[in-house]
Amino acid sequence: MSNQERFIVSFIANGQPDSRVMEADSETLSVSEAEALLRVSFSELQSAQLSDIQVQKRTRPTEQEHGVPGHFKQP
Repeated sequence: MSNQERFIVSFIANGQPDSRVMEADSETLSVSEAEALLRVSFSELQSAQLSDIQVQKRTRPTEQEHGVPGHFKQP
């Protein structure tokens, strides 16, 4: 498992709501750090007008980390 923390970054890009899951080496991710990371990681956001950026730390594991999705498991 990686040592990076996962964050859900929600924002408005050119008037349209969007969100992305980002990874960072630190325990926290500020709004300005999230904006810089979005612009570097996604070419379509480099020149976009971003506003209302919100960052939440993601604590639940992804499906790849715990195997079978919950709706396929037997009770």
